Amino acid sequence: MATARVTTSALPGPQPVPLAGRVIQSYKVLRDPLRYLRWTYKTYGSISGIQRGDTSSIFAFGPEYNRLLLSNSTLFYTIFETITPKRSKQRRRGIGLLNMNGEQHKQQRKLMMPAFHRKQVEGYCADMAAYTEALLNRWRPGQQLDMAEEMRELTMRIAVKTLFGLDLAEGVHDVGESLQQLLDAGIFSPAVAFFPLDLPGTPYRRVLKLGERFEQEIMQLIAIKRANPAEQRDILATLIHARDEEGGKMTDTELIGQANTLFIAGHETSSNALTWTLFLLAQHPQHFADVVDELDNVLGGAAPAVEQLGKLTKLEHVIKESMRIIPPAALMSRISTGPFELGPYSFPKDTFITFGQIITHHMPELYAEPARFNPGRWETIDPSPYEYLPFGAGPRMCIGATFAMTEIKLILAMLLQRYRPAVPAGAQIDWQLRVTLAPRATPMIVHAQDRQFRKEPVHGNIHELVDLR
Repeated sequence: MATARVTTSALPGPQPVPLAGRVIQSYKVLRDPLRYLRWTYKTYGSISGIQRGDTSSIFAFGPEYNRLLLSNSTLFYTIFETITPKRSKQRRRGIGLLNMNGEQHKQQRKLMMPAFHRKQVEGYCADMAAYTEALLNRWRPGQQLDMAEEMRELTMRIAVKTLFGLDLAEGVHDVGESLQQLLDAGIFSPAVAFFPLDLPGTPYRRVLKLGERFEQEIMQLIAIKRANPAEQRDILATLIHARDEEGGKMTDTELIGQANTLFIAGHETSSNALTWTLFLLAQHPQHFADVVDELDNVLGGAAPAVEQLGKLTKLEHVIKESMRIIPPAALMSRISTGPFELGPYSFPKDTFITFGQIITHHMPELYAEPARFNPGRWETIDPSPYEYLPFGAGPRMCIGATFAMTEIKLILAMLLQRYRPAVPAGAQIDWQLRVTLAPRATPMIVHAQDRQFRKEPVHGNIHELVDLR
């Protein structure tokens, strides 16, 4: 093993020219991280990097590096950033499980686990089914919709109900409206992230004001739930009353941060997975037909009962393949808390490491024809947790993985029995990487489920990720 400090001459990667070169390379990473990392992997292999002054930024791809980086949460800290300024009152809304480390992360995760236990998640299925039914009743056969927006609205309503115990449709509490306004204001938009100016008229000021309103409403909601513990069965109520072995509980600041993080992370990833899965099925008629046959045989037109979800194996394979080829959580980053080794290289403390599910999921040595949507591959393969990791892996694996898979499977089971979503010929289908790998506007026509499965050609950058020939 090398013991000397890594330099650009020792580590493969783009060689920056003096002065401006480092700035240019950093800009390329920030401007278009997914394309840059795919190019880096193709050009330099499984490990490469950029030297920036006294610090190193490295890129490490593949199951072995995933295992090293994800299994040791003490040596590799998460660096999921918030967009709020460092003033505690405003910043605490962004402090959730995603950006906690060390003992704080362990303690908070332990307190949160009961809220996401399988039996608890199964108790949310009735609400998931009710909101899905309401959405499907609103659609009309032959109607063209933006499926990305439809799925986002549906998962948002489910998230507000299961997380806070509120119904957006009934307008029973202002917190739902505040959450919608926060998202509409572009909480993760470039204008907010890159220009954090707390000045009148700026997008950043608007997000801060909406965030303050959200915090006040959450505090009111917490007070109500504390006063009526027996009547509350939502996730927030569970977190309020959770205790660890020493009697420790979440503070109000932690409750606010966790609620905010769970809402944004939860509904965004599920809506993306649903939209991409519907698009991929529409582009692969035989797989679409196979899934509908299974749904008819198992469910016979009804919404699935909890015990029936496990019998929908073809649907599960479709979802797993969709999340392999277009994982909503596509990239991850860590920073080292001490010196470490990866492959033949040694690195110092405070090294910034970027790695990604999407690179691993597209490795031909792991998945034959990786750009091909082939749900049938799941009948014979059983990848390790570090070869297939749409929800991450190790001690920081997504706490809501069971919730998300249950929600996605239930929604698709109901939707696909009733409608045949189809992409209009020549539609523009594009992905964008913000916090997640999300679809832009995704036009789809919702036909009655007539089994007239057929593929239409589409345009857009989706062809960079999926072979649709």
